[in-house]
Amino acid sequence: MNTLRVLIVEDDTFIAMSLEDVLSDAGYEICGVAGSESEALALGAATRPSFAVVDMRLSPGDGRVVARELVRRYGTAVLMATADGAEFESLAATGALACLPKPYATRHVPAALRAICDLRDGRPAGPLPAHMFNLRRLPPRRRPLLRPMLGLSAGTPG
Repeated sequence: MNTLRVLIVEDDTFIAMSLEDVLSDAGYEICGVAGSESEALALGAATRPSFAVVDMRLSPGDGRVVARELVRRYGTAVLMATADGAEFESLAATGALACLPKPYATRHVPAALRAICDLRDGRPAGPLPAHMFNLRRLPPRRRPLLRPMLGLSAGTPG
């Protein structure tokens, strides 16, 4: 396998360390670990990663901004992570390919990156880890259905 470079964008140090260990063990090259939006954007510019695992809520910053810029500037395949299930539509708008809802087991991230590699390259994705959402495949009619399931009305911001 070619060396695939991954940027980890996670403000929880323990999750970031676990991701770094799991991905390194799986043969990925970690090109950086960022805990904030500004740090992630600077590392992205310096390393131009193949992949990024991006937490939506950063302190400080917004992972959606990071994802959007990585996709737009470098063609990075982005896997989002969030504990906020009401945000799937806004995550899809970033260009990210998939989302792992938190909490998730970091051991599933290498399989998730293999799946988004397939999605990025136009191949059918292999088996997705449990609970992973393909953001390109969220049917438009499903998005409004998530709102009532999450206790949101049509006029409630997600």
